[in-house]
Amino acid sequence: MKYCFHHIPKTAGSSLQLRLSHREHIGQLPEGSTLVVYPMGADTRFYRVCEDKDFSEDESIKTAFLRTYKRPSTKRSASIVMGHLTTVGQAGEHFTWLRHPLERDISHYNYDRKFGNTVAEDFETHGRSLAGNFQTVWLYKFYLGNMDTPPMEKMFSVVKDTLHNKFKKVWTSNNFEASWDFIANMLDVDIEPRLQSNIGGKEYNKSISVDKLDSKFINWHEKHNSFDYELYELFNID
Repeated sequence: MKYCFHHIPKTAGSSLQLRLSHREHIGQLPEGSTLVVYPMGADTRFYRVCEDKDFSEDESIKTAFLRTYKRPSTKRSASIVMGHLTTVGQAGEHFTWLRHPLERDISHYNYDRKFGNTVAEDFETHGRSLAGNFQTVWLYKFYLGNMDTPPMEKMFSVVKDTLHNKFKKVWTSNNFEASWDFIANMLDVDIEPRLQSNIGGKEYNKSISVDKLDSKFINWHEKHNSFDYELYELFNID
């Protein structure tokens, strides 16, 4: 059986990648069975823990990417494929996570702020500059590989049908640990240790949180991202 874990940015994923890479590293998964497909600048990169002699469970998975991304990659297949750049064309059963839209946008802002990639210093100004419905658009364009830009209602309909019909399971990020229990049992690997690769709180400061936002902005955000909110609520049933 093959498995594909699609990772929408800032929804869950890096800890899963670290945990499954670690399980292969210690021999609980076959050598070469895991592959992470991720962006590095404008390029698509591939990470295989079996080719990383310096892998450490105490480092973030991004540290492993940065250390190895210039090395030549092999063309071997893998039975467990993970990452931002996995697609609908990947063989096997597909899984993904959705995140509460406001929490996702805040997380992305806090991350981008570290690298000076925000439109404005304050989150509200930055948020109002965004096109909105990030998760819906991401799945339509990057997972499904569609290059057109139809009305958002059409994107939403296509993505909703895809999540219902293509994915074996769709979790929400707040249920990540429960999803990990499911995945570990499915792959017959140890649930512990629950390695954490999320660098938030370690390598960048969380400059904003939901409780610091004005209610008017929160209402605006819900309207501006209404399709993401609807998508999230459809699967927020774990």
